[in-house]
Amino acid sequence: MLETPAPWATSDQHLALVIDDDARVHEFVAATLAEHGIRVGSFQTAKTALEAVDGTAPTVIFLDVALLESDAIDVLNGLGKRNYRGVVHLMSGGRVALLEAVQRLGVRNGVTLGPHLTKPVSREAIVQVITRMGLSNPPLQPDGGADRGAYRPVSR
Repeated sequence: MLETPAPWATSDQHLALVIDDDARVHEFVAATLAEHGIRVGSFQTAKTALEAVDGTAPTVIFLDVALLESDAIDVLNGLGKRNYRGVVHLMSGGRVALLEAVQRLGVRNGVTLGPHLTKPVSREAIVQVITRMGLSNPPLQPDGGADRGAYRPVSR
């Protein structure tokens, strides 16, 4: 299961939520964000993602337009009801009519939408989004020390 435990919600780092039912896309986006020092909560359904929004303040949400078991519409309606003040970036495989309908719904719900990302999503597109938002830290690499979970900035 891709849902992450609550500890990601208790830090001063920027928080991003990735909502996508495709594990490969999900993991790729989450890993790219984490490499740039952004905490990531990963979710497959609208319900679990909206539960995560309660009590946290995600800076940015990457939302798949065509979720299978739930719907991006559910997420946008829920974000509107919660007065979400971050930015949502829709991810779409190219179904223009669906993307435009979801964008209109987001606007009606008072949700701020950033530029959408076309699937397959590229690392460059994700980095461009977080850089424009001022969220990107230098890429991180695993620290070879005793704490294998620690990361340190990559030297350039």
